[in-house]
Amino acid sequence: MRLIVFVFVFFSGAVLAQDGSYSVYLVGDAGEDTTSGHALLMLKRQLDKDPRSAVIFLGDNVYPSGFSNNSPKSRLHLESQLNILKKYKGRVYFIPGNHDWDAQRRRGLDKVKQQKMHIDNYLQNNSAVVNKEDGCFFPAEGLPGPVSVMLNEKLRLIMIDTQWFLHFHKKNKIGSKKQTVKIFYERLDSLLRLSSGNGEQVIIAAHHPVYTNGSHARRMQPWRFMVNCTPFKILGFCGLDRLFSQDIYQPGYRRMRSRLLASMKEYNNIIYASGHDHNTQCFKEEGKRFIVSGNGSKVTKLRKKKRFDSVFQDDQLTGFVKLEFSEDKKITTKIYRVGMDVKLLEAY
Repeated sequence: MRLIVFVFVFFSGAVLAQDGSYSVYLVGDAGEDTTSGHALLMLKRQLDKDPRSAVIFLGDNVYPSGFSNNSPKSRLHLESQLNILKKYKGRVYFIPGNHDWDAQRRRGLDKVKQQKMHIDNYLQNNSAVVNKEDGCFFPAEGLPGPVSVMLNEKLRLIMIDTQWFLHFHKKNKIGSKKQTVKIFYERLDSLLRLSSGNGEQVIIAAHHPVYTNGSHARRMQPWRFMVNCTPFKILGFCGLDRLFSQDIYQPGYRRMRSRLLASMKEYNNIIYASGHDHNTQCFKEEGKRFIVSGNGSKVTKLRKKKRFDSVFQDDQLTGFVKLEFSEDKKITTKIYRVGMDVKLLEAY
């Protein structure tokens, strides 16, 4: 199978703004509804009046099991998000989540490819977004990335597909899986070094969080031990592993999380944005910001006992997060929730 290697190469789109302020909107897990819900309509109102901006859809763009050309309902789930972008004149990026990969099942790779094609075709024909000719769904071809785009002269977006590392079934590789992982982290480390040396602010956009107090931080013992460390592991090969693979305590997730944190460790110019848990959470660790914005169309409760200390968290309402970057390098985080005043995190 022919693989497209450009996702591992520095991919730089046209720079929209060389100076001045810039906004980035973060919305995840927005694919629950078949028509645009309250959070997406609220996002549309912001986007239509803010062309010096980008919006990033952080995965799980189509519930419950990804996009298929043969499923009219999956088209409605995806277009509930695409429809709000028709008049938007900024930049648009979609990344895949675990549900886009057929909810971790066998047809994941095919469904990710179909979703990319539909998003790119739709936006080319039905929108004013400035990057529609370059494509809006990354990483492409079922590869993990990283894909790097300059949003302005000093703001770099790095998009990665974290589900690739957790997926059990067919996925594209460059050589072997081991070689693909090696190339991925070499490229990520290189981009982070380059960004730090250039004085750039970096946003890493992924579906899976590295810090969360949501349902995916559950321990699920003794069931997790039985599936991972006993003869009952055979049940995992029958599909039970899909119930656990998406939690940070699962071995594969732990390895990915540890390696991502190791890549980011020495830098303080990084914002890591994710979805996956259906709520809003903000963390600050060693000078880096970690954001969970996964309540684009649904909400799930946070754990009563915090796993990590958070700057802010809310599990009551759908919404999204806005990052504002000023000319003097100040970053402002705004939390938008349906029916509530905007929450401004001044010290974050």
